[in-house]
Amino acid sequence: MANISPSKFVLRCYGHRKRNGRWYGVCLNLNLAAEAETREEIKKKLCDMIVSYIETVMDTDDHDSIPALLERRAPAIDWIRYYRIKLLISINNFSGEFTFKEFIPFKLALDSC
Repeated sequence: MANISPSKFVLRCYGHRKRNGRWYGVCLNLNLAAEAETREEIKKKLCDMIVSYIETVMDTDDHDSIPALLERRAPAIDWIRYYRIKLLISINNFSGEFTFKEFIPFKLALDSC
């Protein structure tokens, strides 16, 4: 079995409040984005999107496309914003933005092993 780094199972995400007061969140590893009214709602919305996206990808008949669909990284500007937020948080517990990690949800399909 191939060695798989644990970091491959972690999805990096961030959220920040926009000028209109709504929260905007991004899953960097899958290039998914959502908008919501509250911080908690944006995390839940992104988590639901991640689960739905991965289930859809894994359900495809085009198995050759799965690796590319699971490595659909966000643009560099979003990664820069993520690390900027992490830096601000580490310096002074900045509360207007946040980062979080989600673990890739998966089920073992014993029948196909």
